Amino acid sequence: MCGISGLILKKENALNASEIIQKMNLAIAHRGPDGDGFLLVDRDEAIPFAGAITSIKKVNQLNYFPEKNILNSELNPFLAFGHRRLSILDLSNYGHQPMCNQNGTNWIVFNGEIYNYIELREELKAKGYTFISESDTEVVLAAYQEWNENCVLHFNGMWAFCIYDAEKNICFASRDRLGVKPFYYVNSSNYFGFASEQKAFVKSGLVSGETNDIQLHDYLINGRVEHDENNFFNNVNELKGGYSLIYSLRNHAISVSKYYSTQISTENNTKSDVDLIAEIKNKVTRAVKIRMRSDVEVGTCLSGGLDSSIIAALMTQENKKGIHCFTSVFKGEVFNEEEYANLMANSIGARLHKINPDENSFLSNLNELIYSQDVPIWDTSTFSQFMVMKLAAQHKIKVVLDGQGADELFGGYHHYFIAKWKKLLSEGNSRKAFQEIKASQKTINSPFIFFAKEKLKERMHVSGAVYEKFFKPEFLQLSEKINPVKYFNSVNEQQLYDIEEARLKPFLKCEDRCAMWHSVESRTPFSDDVHLIQLMFSFDGERKIQNGVLKHLFREAFKTELPEKIYKRYDKRGFETPMKKWILNLLPIIQEEIKPLEDTILKKDFIKKFNLDDDKQIKVLFKLFVYSRWKKLFEN
Repeated sequence: MCGISGLILKKENALNASEIIQKMNLAIAHRGPDGDGFLLVDRDEAIPFAGAITSIKKVNQLNYFPEKNILNSELNPFLAFGHRRLSILDLSNYGHQPMCNQNGTNWIVFNGEIYNYIELREELKAKGYTFISESDTEVVLAAYQEWNENCVLHFNGMWAFCIYDAEKNICFASRDRLGVKPFYYVNSSNYFGFASEQKAFVKSGLVSGETNDIQLHDYLINGRVEHDENNFFNNVNELKGGYSLIYSLRNHAISVSKYYSTQISTENNTKSDVDLIAEIKNKVTRAVKIRMRSDVEVGTCLSGGLDSSIIAALMTQENKKGIHCFTSVFKGEVFNEEEYANLMANSIGARLHKINPDENSFLSNLNELIYSQDVPIWDTSTFSQFMVMKLAAQHKIKVVLDGQGADELFGGYHHYFIAKWKKLLSEGNSRKAFQEIKASQKTINSPFIFFAKEKLKERMHVSGAVYEKFFKPEFLQLSEKINPVKYFNSVNEQQLYDIEEARLKPFLKCEDRCAMWHSVESRTPFSDDVHLIQLMFSFDGERKIQNGVLKHLFREAFKTELPEKIYKRYDKRGFETPMKKWILNLLPIIQEEIKPLEDTILKKDFIKKFNLDDDKQIKVLFKLFVYSRWKKLFEN
C-alpha cells in the first residue's frame, strides 16, 4: 500500500516536472513513510531517483534502485513518476518503487495489494518469467508484459497503478473493480497528472482548489459526496472502479475503457439455501485468509457487529496467537457497542484496544480529519473511523482488515427490505409481502410505517421546503443538475446500484483516507474479492433476506463461529457517534464560523430559523460547519 503520483508534459518546458512531482509526492507523504522514489524520463533515458527518506546505494540486480537524489537531477523530463512506500510485502530494497522490468522498458508506480500474487507468480514462472523480489508489484509488471492491458482480469485484490511502457510509448493505468484504491487525474492543454489523493494537485499548484458548486449542493442538501465521477474540486477527474486508462505519449490522446462490470445472473438459483450457505462460507473464509498475506502483523477493526465479528473469528483461525482488534466506545450512549466487542474478543482470545472519541477530541482533530479526507465529511461517524485507525497505528499495526462492503454485498441495509417487499407486491404476492413486513419487526420498529415513509421518499423532490429557509434560491436551483437517488424493485438491482453508483463508493474512499492518513493499510475482503462478489449476484437477491432478517445466508454461514448474542443481533449500526449532542455543545463556535457563508449561499440571519430539535436541520448545521473549515484548508 502506497501513494502514487505522476506528471506528463504535453509541451516542452511547459512546467518544471521534477519540481512539481516532488511537491505532489510530499503532499501524500503520509501514505508511505517507509520510502520515497521518483522516475524522471527525458527524450534519451529513464532514471530512478531517491527522495529525502531513501538511502542512496548500489544494490546488485536492481536496475530500479536509485543511485542519485532527485535534488541532484539535471534532467529536463517530460514524464515524472513519484512514489511513497508503506512496506507490507518484501520489506527489503527489492520492493522499492518506481520499479521496472529487467530490461527497463516498463516502469510502474503501484498502490494496493494483489492477494493472489503467489499463484500468479507460479503461473508466470511456468511461462518462463523470473523474479528477483517477493513483492506483488513485480508480479503486476510481469503480468502486464504477458497479458498487456488484460492483465487486470487475472488480479484478485485492490489496486491503482500506472505503467510507463517505453516500447509502446504509452502509459497504462488501472483501478480495481469496485474502486477500493483511489486514482485521480487532471488533464489540461499543458499537462496530464495523476495521484492517489486530490490534495496532490492542489499543493503542487496543478489545480486551484475551487469548489465544484454542484457537488457542494449535493453535499449540503443530500449529504452525498463523491458518489459519482464528479469531484469536490473543479477540474479533477476520477478513474472509476473497474476502468483502465491508456495515455498516448505520441498524440496525448486519452482512452478510458471499462474492463469489469458486476453481472446479475441466475446461475445458482437452483441451489438450495444449505448449498449456498456452504459456498458463501467457503468463499468468505478464502477471501479473509488470502488478505492476511503480509510480512507485517495484521489486525482488524471490531465493533461487535456481524461483519467485523466474522472477520475476527476467521482471522483467529489463521493466527492462533491472538489478533489485535480496535474499536471505538461511547460510554453511556444507547448505541455503545462495547459489550458486543468485549464478548467477541473474549470468545476468540483477541487483544482488544479501545478509544473513546468525544466532542473535545473531535474539535481538536477536525482540521486534520478534513484535510485527510480531501472533501467535507457528511457526519461524525468518519471521525470515529479516523480515530480507530489512529489507534491501530499507535499499536504499530500497519495492516487491518475491515468489513466495508458487507452490507451492500450480503443485504444488510433496511432499504433492501423495501426492494424485496416491492418485488413481492409487483408479482401479486401480497400475502407473502404482508408476512415479510410483519416478520421484520425483529429488525426495525413499525415496519409498515417505515414502508410508507420510504415509498414517500422515492417521490420527494431532492430539496424540501426546510432548505428554502436557509439557502439562497440560486443555490437551491442547482438541484436540477443532480442525479436523484434510484430505487429498485429487486434486492440484487438495489445492491448493484449501491455498489457501483451510490453508497459503497464514498465509504471506500473514507476507508482509504482514514487508514492511509495514519500510514495503515485497510483491506476489505467484502469489497474486492471477485469470486465472492460474483457468487453473491448469481442467485435471487431476495434469498439474502428471510423471515425479517437481513444478511440471512451470510449470518447462517457463520452461526457456529459467533457467540449467540452476536449471531442474533438484528440491529443495523455503522460507526455511530453522539453527533447531535456534540453539535449542540459546539453551537457558539459553529455559528461564528459559518456566518461568512451568508455572502455566498446562505440567507441573512439564517441561524435564527434553525430548529435545533430537528435532527435533519442539525445535520445541515454540521455540514455547513465542516464546509467552512474545508474552505479555509483548501481554497485558501
